[in-house]
Amino acid sequence: MIHLIYISTATSWPSEEDLKALLEHARTNNTRRNITGMLLYDNAVYIQVLEGDKEAVEEVYNIIVKDPRNNGHVKLIEEEITERDFPDWSMGFKNLESCSPDELEGFHDAFGGRLDKDFAVQNTSAAVKLLKRFSRGGQ
Repeated sequence: MIHLIYISTATSWPSEEDLKALLEHARTNNTRRNITGMLLYDNAVYIQVLEGDKEAVEEVYNIIVKDPRNNGHVKLIEEEITERDFPDWSMGFKNLESCSPDELEGFHDAFGGRLDKDFAVQNTSAAVKLLKRFSRGGQ
């Protein structure tokens, strides 16, 4: 098994309905492929972790890379894992635009309250820590 964490930029500002449709589609496809993970959105930036069998994760990631709704994909981490961080979530989701600074410890300090792609690429550990706040062992 692997997990792959990437960050990308939305090509337009998605509405709440757009995000819900994206999430519903991801959950259906991920369940079929036995992929779990977490998707965060903020400030026209997506950051996502996908976990599962290597072939399935790479297949989904290749589909995402071709999706015209986002571009500028950067893989932050791709590595083998022995257990999932998000075993019960076909795709967890959080729109960080609706979070207060106090809701996610460290988010405001590390990211200034806005998910910034350049900062995340240069500070992978902060991005991973942010995602893991939502996992079973992230608190």
